[in-house]
Amino acid sequence: MYKNVRFSQQPIYSKSVIDNPSGYKFLVTVSMLYMSIMLCNAILTNRYVGVDTLFVLGGTFTSPFIFLMDGIIAEIYGYKIAQCVIFSGFLSQIIFTLICQAVVAAPYPSFFTERAAYSYILGFSLLRISISGFTAYIVANLLNSYIISRWKILLKGRYFWLRSFCTSTFTEAVYSCIAILMMEFNAIPLHKVMKLIIISYLIKVIYSLVFALPANFFVTYIKKVTGIDVYDLPKKFTPSECLNLKQELNYD
Repeated sequence: MYKNVRFSQQPIYSKSVIDNPSGYKFLVTVSMLYMSIMLCNAILTNRYVGVDTLFVLGGTFTSPFIFLMDGIIAEIYGYKIAQCVIFSGFLSQIIFTLICQAVVAAPYPSFFTERAAYSYILGFSLLRISISGFTAYIVANLLNSYIISRWKILLKGRYFWLRSFCTSTFTEAVYSCIAILMMEFNAIPLHKVMKLIIISYLIKVIYSLVFALPANFFVTYIKKVTGIDVYDLPKKFTPSECLNLKQELNYD
């Protein structure tokens, strides 16, 4: 299964990556979906869902899919490409946010009565959410991709469902603490912020648990169809560890 995997200090790819460039068509589709969910997450975060005593941010129901797709991209295409998708996604979101700020601040005719609604959803609050989300996601998503890629080497590509679940539950805790504290610190009382973090995190853990196996089947199918299965070798691996892994993976 891993016969064509090559090890070096640079990202390593199976030969099928070069022989089958059409396999990256799937990467384009997933990246577009990744970007769509990021924008949905930024816009819906400003919408509280629930009642006075129990509520969460609207983005709570979309952000777990970002971690899920980030893990899928890292598992199939490797850490370097996942890293590129993460940075490109947030650059695109920042551009989207700045365009919204410009349009909201532009002059408007007197008969246009919906300016307040546009300003509330796409105005300064969106900019604040985007900056907070950028800080949290850059830390959490890069960590998520790195751990999955490193575990992939250690576990020889097996148990993606377990690696995905464990890394997601850990990195989503990091994200929830950073993002929600930055987004809601001055908006609601601190005790409600802490309650919001806990509830949001529990929802994300449930998402991770429910979608772990479906994601595993999906990744296995895409690897089989595209022939792409990239291994990024962490620089901290020693030469002896590389040699042992080569022998275990039956490199020829």
